[in-house]
Amino acid sequence: MRNPNWDIFGEVKETVSVPSTAEYYGMSVRNGMTSCIFHEDRNPSMKLYDDHFYCFGCTEYGDVVKLTARLFGLTQYEAAKKLCSDFGIIHSRDKPIIRQKICVQSQREKEQRVFRILSDYCSLLRRFRTEYAPKSDSETLHPLFTESLTQLEMYEHFCDIFISGTTDERKDFMKNCKEVIDYADRRNNDYNTDTRIAC
Repeated sequence: MRNPNWDIFGEVKETVSVPSTAEYYGMSVRNGMTSCIFHEDRNPSMKLYDDHFYCFGCTEYGDVVKLTARLFGLTQYEAAKKLCSDFGIIHSRDKPIIRQKICVQSQREKEQRVFRILSDYCSLLRRFRTEYAPKSDSETLHPLFTESLTQLEMYEHFCDIFISGTTDERKDFMKNCKEVIDYADRRNNDYNTDTRIAC
């Protein structure tokens, strides 16, 4: 039985971060930035902090409950209840259960982030393969075309680990292949996949 004095808003804000909620509900987040959902935003201008968000475009500010309410057209209370349901938040006396579920959720979010990095890099390599393919047999191979030849098949295999691999295989990859992940992340940042790559 729930305590009538239970602070549902406080419990949600203490348990669930803004960035994890945004990613869980399908928002595209890169380096803590995302497109604002409060105005038409062509370039990501909303900064996601652990306990709040702030849009540098329209100056909208709020917490995880306000973000969820806006995303789904809910009242603040309805949004708080949705967050409790989606993130397994129950009465405070059961906090060990809460923490266990949040830990599982956190692992899933980490896996989703790594898979996004790997799949984005594969998309980038495919663009390299197309845009920098030699026009004749005598043409010197462009370094980015060469990169696609040497890296694409390997990174597609890494993506397959997250698509069809076991939980242990994904955990082992994330633990033992941090350099591979970091390299892909750097390349994604070097070449924004949303804009045409400069020659």
